[in-house]
Amino acid sequence: MARRESPPAESTDPKANSRRRGGDFDIQQQLAQLQELIYDSFRIPLTAWSVIDEDRILDQIDIVSDSIPDAIQKALAILDQEERIMTQAEEYAQHIVQSAQQDAARILDESGIIQQAQQEAQQIRQQVQQECELLQRQTQQECDTLQRQIRQDCEALQRQTQQECDTLQRQTLGELEQIRQVTTQEVQQYRQQTVRECQELQRDADQYADQVLTRLENHIAEMMRTVGNCRQILYENSPHYDAPTPVVKSPPTVSSPPPAPRPDRPRKRSR
Repeated sequence: MARRESPPAESTDPKANSRRRGGDFDIQQQLAQLQELIYDSFRIPLTAWSVIDEDRILDQIDIVSDSIPDAIQKALAILDQEERIMTQAEEYAQHIVQSAQQDAARILDESGIIQQAQQEAQQIRQQVQQECELLQRQTQQECDTLQRQIRQDCEALQRQTQQECDTLQRQTLGELEQIRQVTTQEVQQYRQQTVRECQELQRDADQYADQVLTRLENHIAEMMRTVGNCRQILYENSPHYDAPTPVVKSPPTVSSPPPAPRPDRPRKRSR
């Protein structure tokens, strides 16, 4: 067979590989022993010749020759087993291919389902996106409406607050004006009362000064009369001095007017 003439391929069966390696190992071992016999033979110095033991070499060659048929049979057995393994591998590979084709067909069917599911998902996605956009527009409209309402409420509240502030300001200004008027009246009354009190004090002071000056004038007049009398007595008793008797005129007696009753001072108005 042509297949047997080609070099044997490596088998995937571990038992076949071990048997083939066993036959090859026997032949290689016998050849290695033959090689050792040649290497161990006596070598002629200065030449490439060796003296060998012919009997031992021939015996070893016979052993190798006897081992070659067994090795060939083992190799043929290995090749037959390899062919069977290859056939089984081809059948198994064909089975795998058929299974792969069936899986591919099933996957194609499933891909159709997947495509349909993707289309449905795309439709759902588009529908959800449209609903989201619609909801977003509605929310934006509601936000705008609420914002306008809040702005209007704020403006109304601002106007109301401004009106209340203006009213309160006018009321406060009115109260301040009333307080100013009352305070001005009280200050005017206090000023008038102070002026009256000052006038009364001035009148009382003038009366008191007039009384003091009147008493002082009477006292001086009395002293002048006393001095005149003393001089008169001195002149009359002096023998060496004749002088006319001075006439001392007594100043008119000024009767002091009775002190006017002091009016009661009005009490100060407590503010």
